[in-house]
Amino acid sequence: MLDLGTRGEICHLVWKVEGSEPKLAEIEYGFEQGLFTSFIMAISKMLLMFLGVALFGFSISIVSSEFSIREASVQEIQIAFEQSKLTSRKLVEFFIREIQRLNPVLCAVIEVNPDVLYLAEKADQERKAKAPVSKSWLHGIPILLKDNIATKDKLNTTAGSYALLGSVVPRDAGVVAKLRKAGAIILGKASLSEWAHFRSSNAPSGWCARGGQAVCPYVKSTDPCGSSTGSAVSVAANMAAVSLGTETDGSIICPSSSNSVVGFITSRGGVVPISPRQDTVGYVKFTLHSRFSHN
Repeated sequence: MLDLGTRGEICHLVWKVEGSEPKLAEIEYGFEQGLFTSFIMAISKMLLMFLGVALFGFSISIVSSEFSIREASVQEIQIAFEQSKLTSRKLVEFFIREIQRLNPVLCAVIEVNPDVLYLAEKADQERKAKAPVSKSWLHGIPILLKDNIATKDKLNTTAGSYALLGSVVPRDAGVVAKLRKAGAIILGKASLSEWAHFRSSNAPSGWCARGGQAVCPYVKSTDPCGSSTGSAVSVAANMAAVSLGTETDGSIICPSSSNSVVGFITSRGGVVPISPRQDTVGYVKFTLHSRFSHN
């Protein structure tokens, strides 16, 4: 595509090749023709403008009535809840579809909570009834948990290993109990580097027996980092709005950086351990400004 300067030079060259300057009569005729053409063009533009405004306004009214879940922050989702543009069930169904579509390649989610749709409908009913819990910023938000964070429900807690499959934990991890109290929905378990990268010093980041090799959604050949690989990949690929991971030494920060999401470190308790002095639970989300409760 030519820039304006180049087009000007070409027009100037054509003028020189095609002949000398026009006579006065030709200039007057050209001026009248130019006025007439300009008038017709102006009328046409006005008609198109009015038509465009009508069509554009109509199209905006359609778009504004819908809510885009992709890359939405927790705060934006809650506003959509308040404006009746979104329900927890629709949100959960969207994430389940994305997991079914993308997870066979990305291997970021080990399992989905079998009760997740029931929990979503429960959240919608609480919001409709204006229950006190519905005032929480986490109410009705589906959250993925790294598979070394204990949940006392139908989900397994295995640290990615078949050795713990079917084991029963005595209680929810402290952070999970707080999430439930705030009305959050446990969406499922995210994959990880098995045993939080302590299975083997030679195992690749993001690999576990139960989930396979997790993959960065942007560059498949790059190192997705770990050990909270699935927590970062799932958010980056819009399979969850928020996920929880754990960190001993870079296990949240590194995969968040490698998969272009934001990771924070917050608390501990109820986590398959590596170091009691260093192990920390944290969360991963798509944007820095997403509002998320620490309480």
